[in-house]
Amino acid sequence: MKTRILTASALAVLLSFSGMAVAADNPNARKPFDEAEFTRFMTDYPAVTKWVTDKGSRYGSNNSPWALSGLRYDKELLKHLQSSGWDADRFFYLLDHINLGLMTTQAEAQQEAQRTRINQQREKAQASQKEEQQKWQAQRQEQQKTSLETARGQWSAQRERVAQDPYLPPMQKQQILAQMDRNQPSAQTSNPDQQLASMRQQQRNWINEQKQQIAANPTIPPGQKQEMLAQLDRSIEGVNQPKNMAPAQPPAMVDPAEQQAKMQAQHKQWIEERMKEIRDNPMMPPAQKQQMLDQLQLSLKNADKAAQMAKEQSAKAQSGPLPAQESQLIKANRQKLTTLFFPEM
Repeated sequence: MKTRILTASALAVLLSFSGMAVAADNPNARKPFDEAEFTRFMTDYPAVTKWVTDKGSRYGSNNSPWALSGLRYDKELLKHLQSSGWDADRFFYLLDHINLGLMTTQAEAQQEAQRTRINQQREKAQASQKEEQQKWQAQRQEQQKTSLETARGQWSAQRERVAQDPYLPPMQKQQILAQMDRNQPSAQTSNPDQQLASMRQQQRNWINEQKQQIAANPTIPPGQKQEMLAQLDRSIEGVNQPKNMAPAQPPAMVDPAEQQAKMQAQHKQWIEERMKEIRDNPMMPPAQKQQMLDQLQLSLKNADKAAQMAKEQSAKAQSGPLPAQESQLIKANRQKLTTLFFPEM
């Protein structure tokens, strides 16, 4: 049903262009309608479509706006409109603009619904990410606690064995116990994350040493040397990818307009930074400095101009191809117009 309506509306837009050409010589026909005329159109439209339906076999029973637009050159319909107090060009002007406005508001509604879905998906993903991060953090803390308790238990048992060993000389026993006390397990020494990071760093250092030795070895053929170095690079990549990490944050869903504005701001900031570098450069000849600053200033003006044009185009797209007062009336009465034009929906 929606496909039929959109197709019909598109046909109405095509038909409206021919109507606009006819109405171009009539200044009154092109004047934006106001609320009073809009209300009158909504009041009279059912009677006009009923008149078309009552004609039966000649006009058919379809009273939708696109079918009515196809009758804009029918002499009997024009006479009927005139007898009802309507200027025919003016009636079809309202019909075409209201029909086009419905298409525009429908597209805007779909875009708004899409933005709402994107925001909901983003919020849901962020909430899920936060929950997973909290679970992962709780698991890591529990692992650290268990590791610390295990290490302390092993240390206590070992210290007790040393303290109770009758074969150790007293002086040596005292030194061993003092050393053990200094190395007593703590939350920092038993932190699995720190231990893992230290182990990875040691692996990276060893791999880099191997690469240096291979690169400096003149007896290894170039092809074999390149393959060995590539293999070591892959090994470093494996070391740099920690396992059992928290879930990765889902990619952010950015609105195209926001993304464009951000890119324009970054471009403008880049130009301003280059201009500051040139101004602060004491080694650059004055003539060359001024020439480069003039070029960057022109680029900055063009960037501002492009941003303003994009802003104006966005505002124009939001208001649609119709006059603002017409768009406002159509948006405010979209549901009524949809029921009036397509009662079967």
